Amino acid sequence: MGLPSVLLFGRTNVGKSTLFNRLSKSKSAIVDDQPGVTRDFLTATIEQRFQIIDSGGLFSPADDFSHSMEARVRNKLQKADVVVWVVDGRSGLTPTDQTLAQSLRILPKPCIVAVNKMDTERDEEEFASFYRLGMQIVLPVSAEHNLYIDALKEAILQALPSQKETPSELPVTATFALVGRPNVGKSSLTNALLKEDRVLVSSIAGTTRDAVECPFTWHFHSGQTAHFVLIDTAGVRKKPSDSIEFYTSVRTRAALAKTNLSVLLLDALTGPTALDKTLLQEIQTLGKGCILVVNKWDLAQKSFSQNRKNLKNFQQSFATELRRVCPLTDAPIVFLSAETGEGLETLLQEIQTLQQRLNTHFTTGVLNRCLQNLQQQHPPTSYHGKHFKLYYAVQIDRAPITLKAFCNQYRWMPPTYEKFLENGLRKTFSLSGCPIRWEWVEKQAERS
Repeated sequence: MGLPSVLLFGRTNVGKSTLFNRLSKSKSAIVDDQPGVTRDFLTATIEQRFQIIDSGGLFSPADDFSHSMEARVRNKLQKADVVVWVVDGRSGLTPTDQTLAQSLRILPKPCIVAVNKMDTERDEEEFASFYRLGMQIVLPVSAEHNLYIDALKEAILQALPSQKETPSELPVTATFALVGRPNVGKSSLTNALLKEDRVLVSSIAGTTRDAVECPFTWHFHSGQTAHFVLIDTAGVRKKPSDSIEFYTSVRTRAALAKTNLSVLLLDALTGPTALDKTLLQEIQTLGKGCILVVNKWDLAQKSFSQNRKNLKNFQQSFATELRRVCPLTDAPIVFLSAETGEGLETLLQEIQTLQQRLNTHFTTGVLNRCLQNLQQQHPPTSYHGKHFKLYYAVQIDRAPITLKAFCNQYRWMPPTYEKFLENGLRKTFSLSGCPIRWEWVEKQAERS
């Protein structure tokens, strides 16, 4: 049994996302004057007491997402332990608010009315009208100016259901960011792993806008149980077309930066693209472990009427093309279908294995014997008659594996030699998908 849930509920543009950011002391939710920006459920844990959920706004302008989104919000409303109904105090009480109140009053759970945008004395004159909604707890707040937030938090704590002692939760096996270009199936894969419709799925590219953090538990066929945290991110484009796409791109990259492990989703039907290569290069630059996932495998299989050998050949051809587009990667490749569930367990097993590899620790002796062997196999070429020499190295960090290497002159090292040493280490110690970082130290006594 997890923490009790508190749902932020209400119409569009009443300030739910701003209030979510204020309560969670973060900037996780995108805030914009345009209505209907939030489309998925963002969650945050508050003081280890409860989980707050930011939902999409009701009655957004008609588009392809409104009906599906509102149905999911109403479903979440039934499951929440406490509802914080956010209304716009500046606009005053509306007929829509009175209609919603009729539905909320019959819910068998506490409902707190947070009258937002109470920024001035003039705004507060409208506050009393909201008591006509018939709710027991009505509080003024200003999410934008951080007014009365502590009072709202205290009201939430008082309304929480009593918690019985529960066994401690499983430790998190791995936290991973799910990244990729738009419409490769990231949200479908998220829902498949969570076994619920947590994020909105549509064929329209750009549906997901926030980086949605999703903890989940998986029961393997072997009997093992493991706890993961998945961060579903918005699809990254080369050139965002508006301000909202710009912020989603920034937050996708921020989500990637705070995890050790990334899952880059590719499309089995279109094959690897230049944007996939760009994303992979960014993952490598940030020093993140990486698994490549080829989604829509069910659709690829349907395109074949021949035997399984041809399917295997297709996988080999796809991997070959991927190595051609992205020649500097040795990341593991998993073929799966978010639609049918084929390959999901294989992906999670690869994530577990990669997490273990990211935490590899070399003893100094083993590390340096390998580096010496690599230098003997392929000595560095000279630089204007000078020869680079690596004396020894020590490991100073994990995830990513970070080595402090002592040499004579770093500038004498051939341009590709560091990559050669890195690939040699990964091949020797079976570290596919693991980045290796170097800190080079020139030994003064060895300079000439």
